[in-house]
Amino acid sequence: MYRKHQKMSVANIGATILAAIVGALVVPMPTQAQHTTVNPANPAVRNEADRLLDLGYVQLKDGNPREAIQTWLYAIGYYRRINDQPAIAYTLARVSDAYEMMGVANAAQDTTRQRIRYANTLQDNGAKLESSNNLVSFEIAQNKLESAAKLNKETLDLATQNDQGLNTALALNNKGLIAGRYGDHMAAIKLYYASIKKYPLREAIGEGYVYVNSGDSFMSLDNYKSAIKDYGMALTIARQYRNYPLMAVASDRLIAAYLEVPNFYRIEELLQNRSSLALVMGDRETAAIAQRYLGDLYLSFGNLPKARAAYQESYDFAAMLEDTSSLPLREAYYKLQALERM
Repeated sequence: MYRKHQKMSVANIGATILAAIVGALVVPMPTQAQHTTVNPANPAVRNEADRLLDLGYVQLKDGNPREAIQTWLYAIGYYRRINDQPAIAYTLARVSDAYEMMGVANAAQDTTRQRIRYANTLQDNGAKLESSNNLVSFEIAQNKLESAAKLNKETLDLATQNDQGLNTALALNNKGLIAGRYGDHMAAIKLYYASIKKYPLREAIGEGYVYVNSGDSFMSLDNYKSAIKDYGMALTIARQYRNYPLMAVASDRLIAAYLEVPNFYRIEELLQNRSSLALVMGDRETAAIAQRYLGDLYLSFGNLPKARAAYQESYDFAAMLEDTSSLPLREAYYKLQALERM
C-alpha cells in the first residue's frame, strides 16, 4: 500500500484523445499592445463568458473534466473578444487543473506555460508564481530534475522577494522534493519544515501534504518514529478538515510505517478505518484490499473467526466491482478457500 502503481484506463485514453483535439485550439498569445485596455463594449459577450466559466465549475464538480475543459475553452474565446487577458489567464489555470485531474500531463503543462506568458505580459507575479510552481511539480513528476531545479530557484527567489507566503511555501516544498529525488533526505526534511512554516492558515491541506513528504524522507532514512509523527500530523489535519484524499494518503503511509516498527494493533485500527474511508469515497476495490490485509493480520494472530470475517468482507466488496475476474476478488476467494482447509 506504500507505493501505488498507476494504470491506463479507458478514461485516460479518452483524455489523451481529447488533449490531441483541443491542442489544435490554440489560445492566441498576448502582446504588449493588446493588454492595455479591456473592451467592455459588448456586455452580452462578457456575460456569456462568465456564464461559461461558472458552467465549467459545475461540470468539474459533477466529475466531468472533459466537458469543463471544452466549456472553458469557449469562455476563453469570448474573453478574447473583449480583450480581458486577466480573465483568460485565470481560465487557463482552470483548464490546466482539469487536465491534471484527468492525468493528461503534457496538455496541463502546455496550458500552464500559456498562463505564464500571459502573467509575464500582465506583470502578474502571483499568477506567474502559482503557474511556475505547478510547472516545477510536473517536471519533478517526470524526473526532469535539472530543468525543475533551475525553474524552482527562479520561482523561490521571486516569491521571497515579493513576500508571497503560499508561493514561497510551495517552492520550498518543491525544492525539498528535488533534494529527495537526489537522495539528500536530510536537506529535503529541512526544506519541508521551512515550507510548513510559510503555509498560511487557510492552506492547511497543502501543509498536510508537506508532512507526508517529510514522512517519506524519514522513511528513506529508516527513521520510522519521526515518519509516524509526521504522517500522523497529516492525518490529524485531514480529519480536522474532512479531506478524504489526504486521509487516504496519510493512512496508507502510516500503515507502511507501522509495519516497519511493527505495531500490529495500530495497523489493525488503521486498516479498519481505511476500509471504511474507501467505502465513503466510493472506492470498493481499496476497501476490498484493506479487508484482505486485515484478514492476513488476524490470521497471523491465529484468530481464524476474525480472519474469515475480514476475508468475507473483502470478497463481498470485490464482488460489487464491475470486473468479476478482478485481482481483489480472486485473492479474497482463495483466502477463504485456504481457511476452509485449515
